[in-house]
Amino acid sequence: MAEGMDVEKFYQQFTPEIVKTWEETIQKNPAAEYNCNRIKDILPFIKKVMPRVGKNQSLFGLSIISLDGRNVDEKEIVQYGLEPLLAAGILSEKECKEIIDWYLATDPTWNSGGAGKFKKDFEVEGRRYCLITDSYRNCRDLNLQVI
Repeated sequence: MAEGMDVEKFYQQFTPEIVKTWEETIQKNPAAEYNCNRIKDILPFIKKVMPRVGKNQSLFGLSIISLDGRNVDEKEIVQYGLEPLLAAGILSEKECKEIIDWYLATDPTWNSGGAGKFKKDFEVEGRRYCLITDSYRNCRDLNLQVI
């Protein structure tokens, strides 16, 4: 980690208490949402793969990594966000490098052009998901979409 850099400030942690609350919530209301995503659909991913998500949220999905503007050590911030996906076998080291390189090479503007160069479909507990990069409104995101 870069000296003095707190990469965690870019992420929201999903605690066991949040997961338990979400499980209770979908028992009462299967259509309950978090950031325009049905909790029922994203909970398997959160429980098994991703203990953290970006604090900023995209209109196009659940942002795993969301960087607004340019930051001091983006490589480290993105690597930290990708660690759980790498550990779970969702991404390979080569794919992580591709995503990091995209973040470093993309200049975010208000209308940066939408989808980035990375897209990957995968499955967790029988649910299909897609990871996709996008850039718009000064942000660069790695989003989770339910397929």
